[in-house]
Amino acid sequence: MRSRFKSRSVVLPCALAAMAVAAWPAWGAHPCAECHAKEVAGYASTQMAHSLGRPGREPPANYFHEPSRTQFTIQASHGQMIQGMERGGVTSAYPVAYQIGSGTHAFAYVIQLGDHLFQSPLGYFAGRGWGMSPGYENAKAPDFFRPVTPDCLVCHAGKARAIPQSLNSYQSPPFEAEAITCERCHGPVDAHLRNPVPGSIVNPATLPPRARDSICEQCHLSGEERIPNPGKQISDFRPGKDLEEVYSVYVSESSRDPARPAALKVISQVQQLALSTCARKSGGKLWCGTCHDPHSQPSNPQAYFREKCLSCHGSGLLKTHARPNLDCIGCHMPRRPVTDGAHTVFTDHRIARRPPPARSAEAAEETFSLVAWHEPEATLAQRNLALAEIKVGGRKESFPLVNQGFELLRDCWENFPNDPPTLKGVGDAFLTAGQGADAAIAFERAIQIEPNNAVLYLHAGLAWKQAGDPSRAIEYLEKALQLDPLMEQPYRELGQIYSEAQNPEKANEVFGRFMRAFQKTERTKTPPR
Repeated sequence: MRSRFKSRSVVLPCALAAMAVAAWPAWGAHPCAECHAKEVAGYASTQMAHSLGRPGREPPANYFHEPSRTQFTIQASHGQMIQGMERGGVTSAYPVAYQIGSGTHAFAYVIQLGDHLFQSPLGYFAGRGWGMSPGYENAKAPDFFRPVTPDCLVCHAGKARAIPQSLNSYQSPPFEAEAITCERCHGPVDAHLRNPVPGSIVNPATLPPRARDSICEQCHLSGEERIPNPGKQISDFRPGKDLEEVYSVYVSESSRDPARPAALKVISQVQQLALSTCARKSGGKLWCGTCHDPHSQPSNPQAYFREKCLSCHGSGLLKTHARPNLDCIGCHMPRRPVTDGAHTVFTDHRIARRPPPARSAEAAEETFSLVAWHEPEATLAQRNLALAEIKVGGRKESFPLVNQGFELLRDCWENFPNDPPTLKGVGDAFLTAGQGADAAIAFERAIQIEPNNAVLYLHAGLAWKQAGDPSRAIEYLEKALQLDPLMEQPYRELGQIYSEAQNPEKANEVFGRFMRAFQKTERTKTPPR
């Protein structure tokens, strides 16, 4: 493939185990409790054991979102919750199916329409009450159609039952296990249940450092982007493997420099710990499990973690340490606001001698670049980095980063001729360059390989729309809705096409289909102020 960017001077921008797991969180009944009663009981008190479940007892309320002039309502009673909204005379209300999070920091909420899962724009925050979930704070038209994809759930659900090639469709029930289970760190339990001897299940502490760390990184290292290897999904990772056998994580290059720590994010614990002098001088011995026991919740965290620090630094440190010296964590790992968590605070894992001043998300490097947290095998390194650069560049509206990713992908794409993510990456890059017809060719090739992937039809429709061919755009957008009638964007794009063609009848017909799909109702009264 020849790059047209340069030629046009474009700067781009086992049945038993399954039954047992499904029974959680009835922890005492879980088969692991027969031999590991203390560990199971201790784990049941941790945040991970309550990472996803049915809606709790948060109070009913009315919440007005000023930027969008939207009135939200929350009705809650007897373990059930209904969230609704009214804006511009259009109303909707949905039962909440699940809540995500332990509640230590916040709860996010998931609604279910048919076999689809969507995130509510409302969240409940510890110490603050109801508010807008991250990403919705300044939204001009917040609604209940943000898709909850398998990648969104992998760190909160024990095991989601996603339907292949769909964006946010799931089997019934959607989860084989709701909250995170023993298998997340120890791997499949069926072999160990048949023969419960050492070696028949994963013990993270006995693994080589890279595989050991990968277990924690699967949920505590999101980086800027995660790129699955060809034919893989992020949820394919299993304890005992290196993360890079399944997917690669890409981070900002500057965030790996101890002298330039990145802004604190909700999921940046691994990155922050790697910057610490403790970790850098430990020779790989310091890892998450050095200080954290996932089978227990310390009753006195201050004393518990102080002993962890002294186990390495020795009690002699106390003689020279300034007083008071009882709270190591409070001074050296303070809780600080994060830049992506709607005013929540998290522990800074950099373990700094003197914590640096908070760094905002806007204080980014002038020339943003990505590096792999750990490189995948050589045959995948260029592909994975290229896809990461295209995705992150598109999200950050960094045309040079997208261009850089495309140039990398151009040099290796022939090694992955039947890889839909590679073809989609090519298409996305062309779209960013404003070359819709070239983008459409890439998306259509991907459709030949995955003919039931509604997202690919959506992107092909966007490409033909950009290329100035509304007939083809309508064809692909309608096919996307045929495959997935609960995808919001195709309705919006079709409505725009018909409006620009001065065809109000068709535009209204598309709007009516959208309203019926998402169970919305128009009211004649004026919206509340």
